[in-house]
Amino acid sequence: MPRLLALALLAGSLLLILCAAVHPVLPLTAVGDLQRITATPHWYWIHLGLLYATGLIIAGIWARWLRAHAEERRALGVAFVVFGIGQAMNGVNIAFMAGAGTRFAALHAAGGDVLDVYQALHGFAVMCGRLAGFLVAIAAGMIAVTTAARPREPRALVALAWLACGAGLIGDLFAPPGHPLMLTAVGLMAVWQAVTAVRVLRGDGS
Repeated sequence: MPRLLALALLAGSLLLILCAAVHPVLPLTAVGDLQRITATPHWYWIHLGLLYATGLIIAGIWARWLRAHAEERRALGVAFVVFGIGQAMNGVNIAFMAGAGTRFAALHAAGGDVLDVYQALHGFAVMCGRLAGFLVAIAAGMIAVTTAARPREPRALVALAWLACGAGLIGDLFAPPGHPLMLTAVGLMAVWQAVTAVRVLRGDGS
């Protein structure tokens, strides 16, 4: 089971990084967003990839818990529950853009008057994303504190979790609503997740 979950975590993390890399930056206005979505033929597939990546990450993160030492399991368990809730909230944001965002863009292109409805619903999705970034940043800090006490844990990996916590909180608190920096913690933790998955697969530190 740890290896299977580690493969899920690795696949999900790499898929999330890939999809995020090709995701266009939205202007954060109703007209601009819908025009940008219409002009991006692969918009739906990017968000479908992000959605599945999120699911793989929520499940796969537990590979690290299954390989954890007894003294870290309780704290990591709490951290991973918070982490999973945060990722799920980001999934709500992604799902909105995959489904409703794509549909609103098509209706707008056809001349439909959907700007106000899109703006209101997008505001809800963005706030889900802001909560996601906040929770993942908190979870990253909890992971950093817990894994730092393990002598065989690479210091660079602990530092990366701390960076995801600190930079994630700053980005989440101060980025404009909908700006990618809101999800700094999610992006940085994707790197931590990929490295951790590889370590579990190799049996490092177990």
